[in-house]
Amino acid sequence: MAAGLLGVSGGVASAAPAADGSTVSLDTPDVPTGGKVTHTVTVHAVASGTLSVTFAAAQDQRWWDSDEEWTLGVQASGADARCVFPASLVAGVLSCSLPAGDHTITYTMSASAAAEAWKVDVDAGFDDGADRPVADSRFAVLGGREPAMDYWLYGRTPAGAVRAHGTYVGEFGPLDPEWSSQVQASGWDRYDVATKTAPINVRGVGGDVVARRKDGHLWFYPAMPGDSGGFRYPTDVGGGWSQYTAVRGAGDLSGDAEPDLITRGADGTLWLYKGTGRNSAPFTARTKIGSGWNIYTSLTGGTDLTGDRAADLLARDAAGGFWLYEGTGNAAAPLKARVKVGSGWNIYNALVAYGDASGDGHPDLIARDAAGVLWQYGGTGEAALPFTARVRVNQYWGQYNALF
Repeated sequence: MAAGLLGVSGGVASAAPAADGSTVSLDTPDVPTGGKVTHTVTVHAVASGTLSVTFAAAQDQRWWDSDEEWTLGVQASGADARCVFPASLVAGVLSCSLPAGDHTITYTMSASAAAEAWKVDVDAGFDDGADRPVADSRFAVLGGREPAMDYWLYGRTPAGAVRAHGTYVGEFGPLDPEWSSQVQASGWDRYDVATKTAPINVRGVGGDVVARRKDGHLWFYPAMPGDSGGFRYPTDVGGGWSQYTAVRGAGDLSGDAEPDLITRGADGTLWLYKGTGRNSAPFTARTKIGSGWNIYTSLTGGTDLTGDRAADLLARDAAGGFWLYEGTGNAAAPLKARVKVGSGWNIYNALVAYGDASGDGHPDLIARDAAGVLWQYGGTGEAALPFTARVRVNQYWGQYNALF
């Protein structure tokens, strides 16, 4: 069984009888990679109706994209059971028109030898025009590794709209600027800073969003659970934040499992605001953690680049030098001495800490150049050389005046 799938196995589920006596049950054994199994839906229909069976990646995984290697074959017992499945991928609805009586619908589920360890939720409902009995179940693909997660990259337009983009959706490749979820239609042009406290995956898990209004008030937007990419109603953290020349999400610098915030004063002092995990009061009082930080033109944090479970910080100086400050997990002294990890980074006008989109266990970095081209630097887990060579991801990202 693949790592991370302990306790997950093919399920048998039955719905409680509806008021009219119709019932639905499911038998969904696990699918071995390079093999196939038969799943069974049993329906007792008091009246004629429609059976609908849907499939979805479990909520702790990303959704499927067009490259997932699935096949589905449908067979229906009885000459009067008419079933239709619209595609070969597990992405649509298996629909069967059934007369009154007892029916056994079987379908085959197969996965390639290279398939990843998906957990799949199955939902079967029978609509006979009266009550709608439903059964749900889960099965696992017994693959060798967990699927890579997907993370939101947010872009703000000059008009104040915010859109969320994912790696595993898009007609023209990863992070397609034309394929996105609208988070806010307008209003974000009132903010001069927007940052994630840590990467937010496409299930709404991870960090949250902080935005500074032009009047100096800081607003905290909790990430919305689910797959919309949206935010909950914000909290006004307070005023006076215009004193800072940088406000950035930092990930868990303090080692308490809550994402933190860092700020830089005009005199170069670096401050840590520890996250509390409470939406009503998301940060503690500030603590000074450094000085001389006004030599940097960009600060980027939020992820553990070195694999020691402590968030790290990246800083770019005016000459384009790129510096890594390894995290310690100690709030009193959260950063080690800097190590230079690159040069020439002043070609970029936006740097965003991204999650582990490749599934190799190391978070990645997104960079945008002056032409609006987006580049991805894969993480290595090594402090001396934390990123692989850049890979061009997409273009036309110059339409946004802020990325986070």
